[in-house]
This record gives sequence, structure tokens and C-alpha cells, in this order.
Amino acid sequence: MSNPSALNPELHRLLELCHLDFTWVRGEGVWLYDQQGRRFLDGYAQYGAVILGHNFPPVVAALQEALAAQQPAMVQPYRAPHAVALAEKLVQLAPPGLSRCLFTTSGAETVEAAIKLVRMRTGRSLILSCTGSYHGKTMGALAVSGQARYQNDFGLVAPGFAKVPFGDSEQLAAFLHQHHQQVAALFLEPIQGERGVIIPPAGYLRTARELCSQYGIAFVLDEIQTGLGRTGQLFNCEYEDITPDLLLLAKGLGGGIFPLGAMLVNAEFWDSRFALNHSSTFANNNLACRVGLAVLNSLTEEGIMAQVAAKGTQLLNGLQQLAQRYPRTIAVVRGQGLLCAIQLRPHGANAGLFRSYLEHQGLYAYAVASLLAEQSALLVLPALGDNHVLRLAPPLIISEAELEQVLSSLEQVFAMLEYHATEVLVRSLTRVAKTDAVISLSARHNDQQPLPITLPPLSRCQTSEPSYAFIMHYTRPEDILITDPTLTRLSSQELHHYMSYMAQMPAGVVYEVPPLRSPCGNTAKGWLIALGMLPEMMFRRGRAQVVVEIKRAVDLAAELGAQVVGLGAFTSTFSRRGLEVIGRGPVITTGNALTAGMAVAALNQMLAQHQLGLTTVKIGIVGASGSVGSLCSKLLARAHPAAMILIGNPSSGLGNLQRLSAQLAANHSVSIDCSTDLAKLRHCNVVLSATSAGRSVLDKVPFRHGTLICDVARPPDTSAQLRHRPDLTVIEGGLVALPDPTLCFGTGNIQGFPAGIQLACLSETILLTLAGETQDRGIGDDVPLAEVDRIMALAAMHGFKLAELPRTVGVAVLYQS
Repeated sequence: MSNPSALNPELHRLLELCHLDFTWVRGEGVWLYDQQGRRFLDGYAQYGAVILGHNFPPVVAALQEALAAQQPAMVQPYRAPHAVALAEKLVQLAPPGLSRCLFTTSGAETVEAAIKLVRMRTGRSLILSCTGSYHGKTMGALAVSGQARYQNDFGLVAPGFAKVPFGDSEQLAAFLHQHHQQVAALFLEPIQGERGVIIPPAGYLRTARELCSQYGIAFVLDEIQTGLGRTGQLFNCEYEDITPDLLLLAKGLGGGIFPLGAMLVNAEFWDSRFALNHSSTFANNNLACRVGLAVLNSLTEEGIMAQVAAKGTQLLNGLQQLAQRYPRTIAVVRGQGLLCAIQLRPHGANAGLFRSYLEHQGLYAYAVASLLAEQSALLVLPALGDNHVLRLAPPLIISEAELEQVLSSLEQVFAMLEYHATEVLVRSLTRVAKTDAVISLSARHNDQQPLPITLPPLSRCQTSEPSYAFIMHYTRPEDILITDPTLTRLSSQELHHYMSYMAQMPAGVVYEVPPLRSPCGNTAKGWLIALGMLPEMMFRRGRAQVVVEIKRAVDLAAELGAQVVGLGAFTSTFSRRGLEVIGRGPVITTGNALTAGMAVAALNQMLAQHQLGLTTVKIGIVGASGSVGSLCSKLLARAHPAAMILIGNPSSGLGNLQRLSAQLAANHSVSIDCSTDLAKLRHCNVVLSATSAGRSVLDKVPFRHGTLICDVARPPDTSAQLRHRPDLTVIEGGLVALPDPTLCFGTGNIQGFPAGIQLACLSETILLTLAGETQDRGIGDDVPLAEVDRIMALAAMHGFKLAELPRTVGVAVLYQS
């Protein structure tokens, strides 16, 4: 059996999660057939490489004829007759003046050759290109490209490359006026395909041509995507009747069978030194060039280009009608010839957590592409730009009827997405047959653990403003519907599959928080970064794997420019209260100081409502050996309650509790008992619970009538049934009223809080950012009490207050009696 992890396992795993992991066994015309015999319409022609369709008969016949004659493929450095013939044919068909031809084996190699030639010929080093451009992924081609996401991790800070905005003639003219003596060439795409089929204003290419001629700069036109008939002319530059100094071609030239590219050059910019110094082993492949000749012969048959232009009009008109019918789904459509784009409309903060996750990770268009394949057997893929764009570039031989089928398939899916996008995408991506396969994906050889998911790179602008990131996760199943109300129609089994699916995904941004201004005038903006796991999933996965994901989340925050990162819920527990993730750039906080401070403040307020004071009550602290629990114990002991019971986890023993008890007794005259038996809480009339159990732990406690309970845990230590008992009063501790009473953190405000109310751990993250904090806070299990006092003072200074508690009546009488 084949090993899927041998060939780019990261890509395989990502495609599997997106349900795009097809294995094709046959291709004919515009159709591809999978192992199950299903037929799919290839709507993107394999990134434009199969412009005449799969196994186009004249192309196949030309290759078979050459093979039957036993014609050699590799004859370097000798003359390859088919290469000579193809070069002559290209020069004949190209705009006048392009008299030299060089063959390559890819578009990127063609760009590399062009960089070398223009620098050698002009003696200048600066290569000018446009923002948003895409010229390939080899080092030189990447340096010319204007998409930083593909450059950042390769050390591409080489001098000699500059960018100007695409389509802006004035800025191009200004740059060349100032720097023309250093510029060797201007590299342009007639249409920026990978950015999302961005078409420049009419006359832009002609102006660029004139400016290059004026300053003696090589005008290099990259028609690797637009050339060979894709836009309705054999070369796109024919629309403005211009001739570049270098014309770059590839993709469809090899007929979808061979990798083949070509660089056409005018005599003025050709250089004999380059001709003898540049070479490529697999260039001038005799059989590949025989196929290239068959491609050109087919493309230049009478009427073919007119047919492509007409079909392009049919496609674009149909897409424009779809955009009018489905405005919630389609933002805009663009195109020329059979190169079109559908830009999907993002829904941002109102999309719910799942859609927001897809959009912020650049996966929304992939999810829609997956839905199109599943529902309509139509294959399209996203462009590589920043927007959510589906690119349509079918083989040029597609018929009018097949184009109507494409439009019908798109309409079927867009009609589903228009009003139920999240529900439809969740059901599509998390359907059970594939989800089960995802969970048992190919493992690493050494430990048989699933490979972590690596997402496609994104362009992220690192902010220099005061900013923070907060790492969150689902703490209970109810959180799913709070943050995604549109999923209420999913069955419990579908929600289970959804959670299994999300647990596989890496941490990602789900919400960009608008700036918050404190009364001191300081501001802080932020991001919510989500891990799609419930606590029980974290426990099943194990600390080592969860810590890896938390570290990736912290690194993502650093990439965004966050100065402070807050650890929410069990990300604090699994990172050992932050010890595992400090030293990665941003300040780390668990938020435990403000959580403990606000929890005790809430407890005091509840006691005041019941006309009680700490000095008169016996209080039990559940989870007292944890970071928040021990801080609460220290704060409460300082107020001298009548008595305290410290309750710990039975599996941890009494050692930590006894050490804490001794410390408290040494500093405060208070009666303290230690136990791991929750039943001892029956002796308390006040309980503060702050465990990391991840479940309700207090349900079976025989509480005395009228007990006051402050539940600080997330998920809560008290069940809904316990919270609704009429003989008990239960409040949520650790909630904070923010300085901005209107601020919400996405759909559902994380856990269904009212606007302006938030968790203390998140609030402390914001607070430290406002204060310009440079030290990690709340790290480890032994946080100094002085840190709580300092954080509470900062909270008061910046307008962070205890969230108002609901008023309670009648219960105090029970205590008095």
C-alpha cells in the first residue's frame, strides 16, 4: 500500500481536511474522473496548464507520432529540430520585433532567465514590479513578486527589487523619473491572476511601455497566465497593440503534458554573453517542443480566438447575473476571456466563530471550492491573493453547453450559501465519512501521532500600535451555539462531528477587536485566537501536543505584532500557567491575578447584599492548590474570615494544601483546615470554587441551606441544575465591566456575556496592554499577592470594574436564622 506521508504530507493532510483530496485516474477534454468513476468538470484547467483540455487529441497524436518514430527527447547541446521549429513559430506569432527565443521548463524559470538577461544587458541591478504581482516561487521570481506571504520565511530581503502599485500610471512615472538610472526592467502582468484577476485601467500597459522606452528600461511582460489565448487574444498585449521587450510564456505551452516555458526577446535587449552563459539541462526538450507546436497549431486555427472571446463574454455575463442574485455571497466578479474571478463577500464579526475562522485563515474560498466539488462536481480553486477569490479558467475548448453547466453548478451552491452559509459549510466540511478519515490521517514515522495541520501562508500586517491577543477555546458544548447561533439546526451527532473536525485545526484568528480606550487616554486593539478544542479533547490529546498548539498560537500572536498574549481557560492549565510559553516574544499573562482579585471582590459584594461580612462566615475554597484558588485563599485569609477550609484534588494529596495553610496561618490569625473531601463543604456557608476539572464537581456536595457559592471556574464547577436550586445562591466570579460598555468580542461575546462584560483573564490581557506592561504576569502556581494588588490598582486606574451582580433577596434571612 502506498505511503501518503512520503509526498508532501502537510499538503495531503490539508487537502483531506478540505475534502479536496481527489485521486484522478482519467482525463478527457474538460473532464476528470476519480477512482469511483465520478466525473468532475475542470474549471481551472490545472492552473491554466491544460488550456486545450486533458489529453487533447491533436497534442496526444503529435507526441505519439514522435515516440513511434523514436525521436530523441534530450539532445543537448545539439540542435533539436522541434525546438527550432517551435522557436520560429513563436517569433512568427508574437508581436513584431521579438526575434529571439529561449526555452525553459517552467514559468518561474522563465522569470529567472529574464532577470539575468536584463541585468546583464543593461548593467543595472534594480528590478521594478508591482504590489500584488505573482511571478513564481523560485527565489528570483519570488523577489520580483509582490506577495510578501510567500517571501517572509525564505530570507528574501535581497536588494535590487522594488515595487509600485499596480495600475497606477502616475506613481510608476514618478518612480521611474527618480530612479530610472538604476532600473534594469519593469516586470508586469497584463492581468494579476493570482491576486484575484485584477485588471488595470485601460491604457495602463501602453503608458508603461512608453515610460520604459523613454528611459531605456526593459519592458518585461509576464503572460505566463494570460498568454496563448486565455483572454481571447493569442497574447493579451494585443488588446493595447503594444510590444514588450521580453514576453514570458509557459503553462499551456506544454499542452498539459510537458513542463515548457519560453522567453521571447527583441534584439535590442538580447545579449550574446547571456546566450553562452545561461543554460538549462531540460530546456529544448525535443518532444516537449513537438507538443508545443501542436498546441500553437490548434490555437491558431481560424476562428479559435474569436470563440474564446465569445465564451468569455458568456461566462462573465453569467457570473454578473449570479452576483446580482446572491449579493450576500458574491462581492464582485471580474474577468477577461476565459480568465474570471468570483470574489466572495466576507461577513467578518457577524459571521460566527466558524465562518470567521475560515475567513481569517484564508480558508473560506477553499471551503466553497470543496462544496462546489461535493454538490456540483465542479473543480475550482482559490487565487493566491488576500481576498476570498475563486478563479475560473476552464480549458479553452469548453463548449457553450458546458459553460452553462458551470454557471448552473455555481448557482446551485451560491443559493445554498446565501442564507445558510455557516450551516451548509459545516455540514460539508465535517461530514462523517471524511471526518473519521481525517482523525486517522497519516502519522509521523517516529511516534505515530497525527501530523499538525499547516495552513497556507497569509499576508499579515504587523501592527506597531499597542495590541494584544487572547487565546481561547470552547470550554463547554454550549459555547458552540453561543458563538455560532446559526448551527442550532445541527443534530447532536453533527455537532459532535463538527467538534472532532475543529479539534484537528490549528489555532487561528477568529476576531479582530476594535481599539478600546481607557479613561487615561491609552488605547489597545486586539485579536481573539481560538483553539477548536473542548477541555476533554485536550486531556485526550495530552499535554505535549496541546502545548505545541498553544505555542503556535503565541507565535501567531507575535507575528501579528501583539505585545501581550493572554492564556484563556485550559490554555493556562496545559501550559503550566504560562511557564511553557514564556520567552517567545510577547508578554504572557494567565490573567489569574485579576481573576482572583475580581472573584474575591464579587464574593464580598454578594456578602454585602446578604448583610454578611467575611469575618462572620466559614468559607471553603475548592481548588485551593491551583493558581487562582491559592491567590483567592491568600486574599480571603487577609480579611480574617471566621474559618477556612482548603479543598484540593484527591489525586494530588494534601502536601500543597498543607504548605499553603502553614503560610496563611503564619501571616494571619485564621482557623484553617485542609481536605480533599468535598463533603466537608457542608460546614461552610460560603464557597469559592476555582478548579480546572473541566466539569461540574460540586453537584453531589451536601450544601447547607442558603449557602453562597462564587464559581470562578471555566467551564463552571456548578451545573445548571445546581445553579437553579432555590436554596442556594450561585454567582459567576471573575467577570469584569470594561471601560467601553458597548464592546463585544464577536458573535456571542465569547460566552454569551452582555456587551461590555468580559472574563477577567481577557480583561487583564487588555489592561496590561493599556499599561504598557513589559513583564510576564500570573506565571506559575505561586503568584505573589502583591501582583494582585498591583493589577487591581491598574484596573481602577483604567476603568475596569467588577461586573454588577444580580440582586438577591430573602436568602440572608436563612443565614440569620
